[in-house]
Amino acid sequence: METKIQWKWVIGASVLFLLFLIFILPRVSAYSSETIGKSESPDQSFLYSGSQLYELAESYGESGRKTYILLRWTFDLVWPIVYTLFLVAWTIKLMEYASDNRRMRFLVFVPIAAAFFDFSENIGATIVMLRYPLKSGIIQTITPVATGIKWITSSLSFLLLLVLIIKIIGSKIKRIKD
Repeated sequence: METKIQWKWVIGASVLFLLFLIFILPRVSAYSSETIGKSESPDQSFLYSGSQLYELAESYGESGRKTYILLRWTFDLVWPIVYTLFLVAWTIKLMEYASDNRRMRFLVFVPIAAAFFDFSENIGATIVMLRYPLKSGIIQTITPVATGIKWITSSLSFLLLLVLIIKIIGSKIKRIKD
């Protein structure tokens, strides 16, 4: 099974990713801070506990929790798709140039896992915010775990791109020397 992708898709995913980074993310962040009254958010943390999630829910107030939920089901539905498209497109394209890419083809699932855990985090945080002040049992425990795994897999995805670039440059240098 050989997977290839056209440059136009890689460039398109890159442009979309950059537009989100430059224009959308700062606006959503500013809107969130302004409406909720805090810049702190569970999805921006690497480590937090279920009790800290409830402390945030309390500090947001009712309107802040509503805004938080609205953002999870508007912006944060689209953002994981955008960064996953970017990461998957570049991973596939760089693997075309990397030697021995057949062994690495499953690495494309790392950014997909990041999106899965991002969506899981959104679902869990939404349940906690909706049910507040009621406790959500296992959900409040699983949500921080999903957040941590999201950050690990998304970081690994970017690291994978860097490793692929280094591997490609290394093989080009080796060919020049030979």
